[in-house]
Amino acid sequence: MNPLEGEAVGGILVAVLTYNRLHDTLACLESVRRLEGPVEAIVALDNGSTDGTPEAIRRAFPEVEVWELGGNLGYAAGNNLALRVAQQQGMEGVFLLNNDTLVDPMCLVAMRETARAAPRVGAVGPLVWAWPPSQGIWALGGEIHWRRAYTTHREAGRAEPSRWEPHPVDFVPGCGILLLREALEAVGGFDERYFMYWEETDWCQRARRAGFSIWVDPRAQMWHKAPMDPEDLSPGALYYMTRNRMLFFREHTRGVRRWLALAHAFHGAIRLARRYERRDQPERAQAIWEGLHDFLHGRWGPREAEAPVGRMGKEVAWPASSG
Repeated sequence: MNPLEGEAVGGILVAVLTYNRLHDTLACLESVRRLEGPVEAIVALDNGSTDGTPEAIRRAFPEVEVWELGGNLGYAAGNNLALRVAQQQGMEGVFLLNNDTLVDPMCLVAMRETARAAPRVGAVGPLVWAWPPSQGIWALGGEIHWRRAYTTHREAGRAEPSRWEPHPVDFVPGCGILLLREALEAVGGFDERYFMYWEETDWCQRARRAGFSIWVDPRAQMWHKAPMDPEDLSPGALYYMTRNRMLFFREHTRGVRRWLALAHAFHGAIRLARRYERRDQPERAQAIWEGLHDFLHGRWGPREAEAPVGRMGKEVAWPASSG
């Protein structure tokens, strides 16, 4: 029987969002297969891969449910399907993973212990190591710098974390995050205006405003195959980072603080675009200018050239909300 059908089942739903990168996806699922703890079900949310990912997963991992979304719905809408189903089934929480990650077998056990040790925990994240591991820490949670309108991954590049005990943070990077049912019921899912990037920061901030805390547990560990240097970001990533940064600080600041934050964000984006122009990298510069343009004109969701054609779309989406 499909573990996501029928009566409430409890436990944790592990959801891996996939989009091509077949080799990385299979490696990620192999590590997920070894997870200890109350894994009730594992699903692969395929965002329209064109490299045979769904078929390969079914062959190699018959225990994994593959949900083909029919197109690239982005991080927010793709994962919202898993969050919604998990809540409907009365599951304890959802462990969201990107397909370019690897998880330690005890990762979920440690995060669940932290979630149960403190009152009203909304989300828990692990210590994320860079890949290859010689680069050190990728993130130990995140910090929001409100005045100058940017965020940082805490302790990035360090060889070891400065502390090993669980502790609260501003947000947890979305490459690996355990969201708890009580918070999902109060806050809802991801705001789909973001499409990708900043949506987990927005969710954590909404959860904090609703009285939940966000934690990171260094005992829980995973690895992320993603750039550490912003200079390595693709034009697409720069577009979403630019536009969504503006959206986040517009939504979560008020009065004079809002205008100061937006002024800092605008200034930083313009400086970066001009730097790419001087380096003869017009595609990256254009992506930043396009992100600013779309923010000013209220254009959200996927970048125009990346509009999804999925068959699921809005009928499975959480309402867009900023709290």
